[in-house]
Amino acid sequence: MENYEEKTGGDVLAIAHNGNLANGIMFPPGPSPIEWAWFLYPSYKNHASLGLKSDFRMKMQSLIFLWAFIALLLSGCGSPHDSQQNNFAKQQRVSLGNVFFHGNHLPNPPTTEELNNTRDRVRAAQPWERSLIEELYPDDPELWVYATRDSDGDGLLDFWVSDYYGRFLEGDTDLDGDGIDNVLDAEPFNAAAGKQERADIPLQADWNRQGKPAEMARIQRELFDQHRILLVERSAAFTPVLARSVYDVVTRVYRALFAGNGTLPTLRIIATEESSLLDPADEEGASDFAQVLPASQTLEIYRRGIDAPAVIQLGYLAHEIAHNIQFSYDYDAQRQDEIMRRNYFAAPRFLELVGRYGWTPVKIELEPETEFTLFRPHYVVLEPYEYLYLEESMEQWEAWLAAIFDEVGEESYLTDERITELNILGDYSLSGPWEWYSDFVIAWLYIEMLDSLADRCPPAERAALGEVFQSETVAGEWPYFRFENARGAEVMAHLREEYPLTPADASYLAEHYILTRHPDFCPSR
Repeated sequence: MENYEEKTGGDVLAIAHNGNLANGIMFPPGPSPIEWAWFLYPSYKNHASLGLKSDFRMKMQSLIFLWAFIALLLSGCGSPHDSQQNNFAKQQRVSLGNVFFHGNHLPNPPTTEELNNTRDRVRAAQPWERSLIEELYPDDPELWVYATRDSDGDGLLDFWVSDYYGRFLEGDTDLDGDGIDNVLDAEPFNAAAGKQERADIPLQADWNRQGKPAEMARIQRELFDQHRILLVERSAAFTPVLARSVYDVVTRVYRALFAGNGTLPTLRIIATEESSLLDPADEEGASDFAQVLPASQTLEIYRRGIDAPAVIQLGYLAHEIAHNIQFSYDYDAQRQDEIMRRNYFAAPRFLELVGRYGWTPVKIELEPETEFTLFRPHYVVLEPYEYLYLEESMEQWEAWLAAIFDEVGEESYLTDERITELNILGDYSLSGPWEWYSDFVIAWLYIEMLDSLADRCPPAERAALGEVFQSETVAGEWPYFRFENARGAEVMAHLREEYPLTPADASYLAEHYILTRHPDFCPSR
């Protein structure tokens, strides 16, 4: 524009337009349209100061004022939706920059051919697939490409997406096909031979080289070297307390499982994220502590879990790693491939285990709308069963529990004899066999910790500690979970045998997690 003015002596006015293609960066935060109008529409006596021909000056000022007025009108009609969509698009792209570790390389931009091919594929997709991808990424073919791309052509999509607002998640754990896991790959989108000598913690994720506290760096290195579990920060940071809780669950709670540099094939990453959903401020995800993503063998910990008391961290981490253990009962390459490709779960060995304690799977026909081939929504799970517990459906249990709650009220709900005699821990534990088992793991752990205090704490004081721990600490985070209801349950013998806590570990955990929370009980002798 400057060259044009110099060569011709004319005047040029550039008006920004079609900013959606620039993802909003053409309009950085600044004055509103009407503020620009007042600023750019000076009085006639100041026209000469602009250095423009008089007639062009007038036309330019009128045009600017008209643009500002139209922009102001548009900002009041329809823009909240547009603004929300633009915000989603920005956050979706941000999630790509944290999908392996915080600040990882972004995927290679799509070519024109790839964009055109993806548009054709979306148009030809099944109606439910097309509808969902257009809802998650409206008019955004670039994100369509990332959601549907298979970089190394192995049939495994590079990314999965959350069907709650489109957060990108790791899909193919080696998406460039070079034999190095994405999270250990300094260049996960580059398969060039010889680019990396060995798979190790990359600089961007190495706590020692990042200057983290020495104890955190030691924990990260030891868990990776000895158990092939990498602690990695994505959109949120680990705290020293959380790192210690993870370490104690792996090396003490599950000591028997991980003994002798043992590994769990279904657990390779423990990562911190601000939220399970796209927007950390979204209340829908605010109550989530953590979850396991079985396709990528990842345990994600969210803000609620990061900030939770250490003894609650111990509980939910034991719960979530129990899910990894459940998947390991039936783990093999073929089943893992089924999870990676279709999010399909078949777990005969685990279902046989919980069948001993009252759970019965009932085969169901999967709806066609659960099959996705264009892209992979995370929460669309192909599980070919519904479940009965003690010959009652989950819906029947839910109604029964709700009736007791309405009858006796919140305070007496989980101590009602009808519930305690069936060893029901709470509502969530009866949402299916997976959560039932993992909730019993929390209960088993807390009971073992309390019982380990027998040598230093009289029975009455220990019982009082248990009640205070339940009412003040546990119920403060999980109001509808009562761990003491597990006492006497048949599955407790299985848990003690499967995950034996040594007396020293149980005592250490009680001292460092329960008594530090309730120091008025059980003083050292």
